[in-house]
Amino acid sequence: MRSVRQSSKAAVAKMSTATEKISSRAILLNAAAELMIERNSIEVSLNEIAQRSQLNSALVKYYFGSKNGLMLALCENVLGAGLEQLKGLVEMDLPVVEKLKLHIKGIINVYFRYPFVNRLIHAMLMEQELAIRVSETISKPLAETQRLLLQEGMESGQFKRIDPMMFYFIVLGACDQLFFGQHVLNHAFGIDRIDEVLRRDYTNALLDLVLGGILTDTGKRA
Repeated sequence: MRSVRQSSKAAVAKMSTATEKISSRAILLNAAAELMIERNSIEVSLNEIAQRSQLNSALVKYYFGSKNGLMLALCENVLGAGLEQLKGLVEMDLPVVEKLKLHIKGIINVYFRYPFVNRLIHAMLMEQELAIRVSETISKPLAETQRLLLQEGMESGQFKRIDPMMFYFIVLGACDQLFFGQHVLNHAFGIDRIDEVLRRDYTNALLDLVLGGILTDTGKRA
């Protein structure tokens, strides 16, 4: 009987520790994301993250190993759901044009919620210890999804011939530019924030440009 009670106490203690770990980890990630969004910059220090989270900066090393580890975890956390959805997008029972629209809309929606994410990816690609993992877990799945969608569209005669690598950089750059260039948006166009209306209008304009450039006459009629 005593061993049962001891086992129960051990299990509760273990569960409590796991819950605390998940909670503290999430708090640190949320604090980092909030600071980056507020400042429109990825330049935030561990002390600033600790102050915002009201947790000890030493917990960053405990949970993530280093600031680089935290940045990678933040990026994977932000993109996690979208990367999972990539796996099923190609196989969805939809016209290829609609699948490509969903793909581009999904990228813009992520940038709208987390405007720092593409800059964060680029910064991590400059770090040797992170570059391979970022490429393998984020860049390659994204590029492969686009390649398969383009291949499907070209084989069905709906898309013109286009280099998937060129498409990748053109589309990713266009999706990010509105959010990266918020200072230009403010000073050149008098717009101080990106709201839902602007996000929707930008998405529609980009889709018109992309599809207008790659659709064949067959694709336009589909």
